[in-house]
Amino acid sequence: MPSRWGAAWAFVAVALAACTSGSGSDDPPPTAVASSQVTPTERVEIDGIVIDEPDWKASGANWRLRVSWDEPDGIAVDHYEVRRDGVTVDPEIEATVFVDHDVEPGARYRYRVVGVDLEGVETRAATATITTERPRLSEARLQGTFTVRLVVERASGTSDPVRGGAIFFTFDPRCRSGACDVRWSVRGARTRGTLLRADAVYTATLRTPLFVRNCFGDVIDETVDVRFRVSGAAPLRGRWRATTFEGAIDEVSSYGGCMTASIDWGVRGSLQA
Repeated sequence: MPSRWGAAWAFVAVALAACTSGSGSDDPPPTAVASSQVTPTERVEIDGIVIDEPDWKASGANWRLRVSWDEPDGIAVDHYEVRRDGVTVDPEIEATVFVDHDVEPGARYRYRVVGVDLEGVETRAATATITTERPRLSEARLQGTFTVRLVVERASGTSDPVRGGAIFFTFDPRCRSGACDVRWSVRGARTRGTLLRADAVYTATLRTPLFVRNCFGDVIDETVDVRFRVSGAAPLRGRWRATTFEGAIDEVSSYGGCMTASIDWGVRGSLQA
């Protein structure tokens, strides 16, 4: 037969068990609170910047550079800002590609790209530099007026000493664009003729007046052999233009037994600014 104290302890144990099992049964279980790590915009980097250049054409039709970069992770970029050589060329571009049409062959450019968030905070900048290629000299358009230096390499049959000096040549291309045959003329003379182009070289054998005069001081037709080679070129008004040339002119003149004279000239020309 159980004792009075045993029954009492049994009652207390049951009551405690009931209280413990029912406590918090309607509350959700405790959960851990996760702390999200967000990288500040100013610490985000723009990666993958690449500059693509074309096969530069002398006509200028494809003179452009394509600058591209990767979209950064961890932030919402509102737009990008692109600078070239320290000057902003696009303050607000949404895409990750910028096409620059204000460029030339044979030049050096440095691009800087930053992302900007909705608060106006910038990312770290990505930079890239390029030195662009040049079209071939043979593709340069020979056009315009050139200051020409003439040097006497050989002279015979002249009554007076022959001296070199400066003169002006003008070249008028026979096509609308690019390099092609040219019409050649000499300022202050009646010299005219078409020079035929082969790569960067222009040649002709012409029957035209040049520098030699007959015994009476009259201008007469001569046999004039011309050979010029384009030696320098540069971008000019959106086109690839010849800026210097060099070569030779050989002229032979005869006049009814009065005289036979010949002069060989060394020639160097620079395009007038």
